[in-house]
Amino acid sequence: MSSEFASRMEGTLMVKQELLDLMPKVEALIFDIDGVLVDASESYRLAVCEAVRFFVERELGWVVDAPPLTPDEVDMFKRAGGFNNDWDLTQAAALFLLFKSLKHGVKRVSSLRRLRPSLEEFLAEVSAEGGGLSSAEKIVVDNLELRQRRDLARLWKRRLLVQLAQEFYAGRKWCPRLFGFEPQYVDIDAGFLERERSLIDLSLLPRDMKFGILTGRAKRETVLALERLGLLSVIPEDFWVTDDDPIRKPDPKALSVLMDKMGAMSAIYVGDTVDDLKMVNDYKANARPHDPTVWVCMTLTGPNGEKNRTFFLEQGADIIATDVNALLGYLKRVRERSREIGNGRGKSWMQEHAR
Repeated sequence: MSSEFASRMEGTLMVKQELLDLMPKVEALIFDIDGVLVDASESYRLAVCEAVRFFVERELGWVVDAPPLTPDEVDMFKRAGGFNNDWDLTQAAALFLLFKSLKHGVKRVSSLRRLRPSLEEFLAEVSAEGGGLSSAEKIVVDNLELRQRRDLARLWKRRLLVQLAQEFYAGRKWCPRLFGFEPQYVDIDAGFLERERSLIDLSLLPRDMKFGILTGRAKRETVLALERLGLLSVIPEDFWVTDDDPIRKPDPKALSVLMDKMGAMSAIYVGDTVDDLKMVNDYKANARPHDPTVWVCMTLTGPNGEKNRTFFLEQGADIIATDVNALLGYLKRVRERSREIGNGRGKSWMQEHAR
């Protein structure tokens, strides 16, 4: 364990030593949704994979004798950075496959998988370029000849890819509510969103804190997620920043906007991906002396789970939690203990553990 972190483990939690005394005083918690409040591993990831498969098989007419994209490869895009939006990720995955197909003149998926660049090599370049769909597009265009670029412009149907991913995600049941259209291509009822499960124990929410949402989900998707979680009445809409807002995740200014809305001077942002961590680190780097303080808690319930622990530590996470409940339980206990001490009824943590 890093020497910068408290030597005492609070169950499944690691907290930087310098923050221990501040935890009872934090005013607000800001949550990401996917991977923090909701396990979306069987929803968005599968929707992206199925959309890409449908596109290359039905739209492009390729021979699909191997998976064009796997859930683990979706996670690789997330780790590269800049792919917080799953619809962007869907477009980027199809773009990568089209790039290799145009370069090598191959339309068989199993053959494409054996050809360079590998996805790891491609995403390393994307990450070095700044991450995200725009970086992926720049790399592809820069490495194609003029004729191949024209073919790419004709074949890479971005709106169709997004619609396919949305149809797989929401199905006939939810597409009209979430996206405002009836499915045209995908004939499934409820969609993969029905596979999402809650990760949060609502009984652990500290009663004396403010709660906010900062998510890459659009507003309609956020409403449905919080409704299904039982949080719609707990976190007011005024305390949300979604993908529909002018300034949105992962722009660190989104944190400034939300802190101002909440009227809080200190908060913990709970996230699960490299984009979440980078957003808070960028916020800290640009914060002025009197700006609100934001710390970051990284949960290990996201795409790479426990494998991310060392990576998050190296990248400067303030808190590492196995899941959101580890943080909530810790905060609830230390805040209750702080009130007891203030009322003269309890001992401090240091008194209890004095040798």
